[in-house]
Amino acid sequence: MLSREECISLLNKYVHTPWLMLHMRESEVIMIALAKKFGEEQWKWGLSGLIHDLDFDYVDKDPSRHVIEFDNILKIEGIEIGKDIPQDVYHAIKSHYEEHPQITQKRESKLDYALSASETLSGFLVACALVQPDKKISSVGVESVMKKFKKKDFAKSINRELIYDVEKVGISLEEFIEISLKALSDISDEIGL
Repeated sequence: MLSREECISLLNKYVHTPWLMLHMRESEVIMIALAKKFGEEQWKWGLSGLIHDLDFDYVDKDPSRHVIEFDNILKIEGIEIGKDIPQDVYHAIKSHYEEHPQITQKRESKLDYALSASETLSGFLVACALVQPDKKISSVGVESVMKKFKKKDFAKSINRELIYDVEKVGISLEEFIEISLKALSDISDEIGL
């Protein structure tokens, strides 16, 4: 299986946009926090968060090629599904963009729903932090996130339905937000929030 160090090398090779690198790190820590909550394998859940958008810069942020080209990167790097990346992690990465007409994998497992919800919520929480006077994640509370969640004009490009999918994993939206805020607060210096 790929080590975290090998994954970081992949990110350094294929991810060139600073905000994207931060997004993937944020997704990783949220996924690890959820894995702890559910007694799941933390390295596996973290891995899915860390590399889920590996091809986004590679495809020049083209949504028609995003996740499709993930397979090409794996081929270029000689990374085998089932050997280097667990099959369920691969499935979660592919299904996090199941809306794409060429993606055959659909969200169906706890890992699938958690990844999709986590990577989407990470962007929403960053938006919440950036409107705080001090621009700090520690200044963001669950109640304020819930209020902003209902405002359609706030972070309107973020698909809230994907975040609600966390309820299919077995926790409430409020608890998910609380877990995620704590995870991001723990790396606030690293992510500049």
